[in-house]
Parts: sequence; structure tokens; C-alpha cells
Amino acid sequence: MDTKDKQEMMKKAYLNAVDNMVISGLDNEVCYIVIRESMKLYLKGHKVEATEGEIVSYIKSQVEILHKALSDYEVGAKFEHIGHEKM
Repeated sequence: MDTKDKQEMMKKAYLNAVDNMVISGLDNEVCYIVIRESMKLYLKGHKVEATEGEIVSYIKSQVEILHKALSDYEVGAKFEHIGHEKM
């Protein structure tokens, strides 16, 4: 399997793992474990070989993208202009 195909499968495995609404109520550490293990199972089921290090690295890259996307978002600021107290 070439690198591009493997990255596409990693993406699919990650999206499959985070699509599970159960993880939204978990703390970060447990959530990370569930995502990691779900990705392992998905990849194994699709006969894609990936090391745990590759999976961890992929999860970290996705978390970094999410943090950057949310870095300028603040719930409190959104409501200040309509007269509500900052949450």
C-alpha cells in the first residue's frame, strides 16, 4: 500500500473513531484511548498495517488542527454584544 492510500485509510479510521458519540462524554485521556483502539481495529479490519506510533502521531495531528480551528472561538465573547454576561 502506498503512502497516499495509507494516509487515506488513517483518515477514514480516525473519522470512524470520532464519529462515536459515546466519546463526547469522556475525559480526554479515556477519549484518546478509545480513538486509538478504534483506529487500530478499523485498520486491522481493512488489512492496513500501521504502528501504534503512526496512529498516535495521526491523532495528535488531528487534535492540533482542531485546537487551531478553535483557538479564536470563544463562547463568552459571542454573547457579550447582545448584553449577556460572559459565560
